[in-house]
Amino acid sequence: MDPQTARVKYKELAAEAGRLLHAADDAARRLAQAEEQRTATYASVEAEWAHLDGLEQRAAGIWRELTTRFGPHAAGPLPEPADRVARGPDAEELLDDAHQRVREPVDHPLAGRYARMAVLGFTAAMAVTLVGLELTIALHHLGRARLLAVGLPALLAPYLGYLAANGWIRYRTSHEEQEYAVDTAVAGAFGGGGVWLIALTFIVIRVVT
Repeated sequence: MDPQTARVKYKELAAEAGRLLHAADDAARRLAQAEEQRTATYASVEAEWAHLDGLEQRAAGIWRELTTRFGPHAAGPLPEPADRVARGPDAEELLDDAHQRVREPVDHPLAGRYARMAVLGFTAAMAVTLVGLELTIALHHLGRARLLAVGLPALLAPYLGYLAANGWIRYRTSHEEQEYAVDTAVAGAFGGGGVWLIALTFIVIRVVT
């Protein structure tokens, strides 16, 4: 190979080597950019997963609050996420609305419940008092001490009525009603107070006559 041909060949090889070096540098640069994008993508995915976990935990908390307030039979099980969700409000807006609805006060008519608790308190206190009266008759040989069997229940009639109403609300009232029904137990005390007034009337009549 003559020197001129060798020179031309050398220039061609040098140019090709330079092109390959530039291509390698460009590939390395693009690879570094791709790696940065991959790292950023992974970071954004982790952030989205963390945000999703936070939303799921918040939804579960709202569901627990709903279940605690109204009972499991009213709330039902926590639904699984839907496979396909139609476009609509943002998840944060939905959870805010759900949380607000869960904590909204429930308007319940209480007049009838107060009346029922008063009747229950009166009935319970009267039943205990009548049992005490039967004991008083049965224990006639004990003298005046036997009067405690009827006097004590009659004296405690308002408290007995309150206990009866409170027990009914706690053990017989449905879960979602207990939140507003608990205040109606005081009507049981008023119902029991009716027995107290009846006993007081009998005492006054006995003293007068």
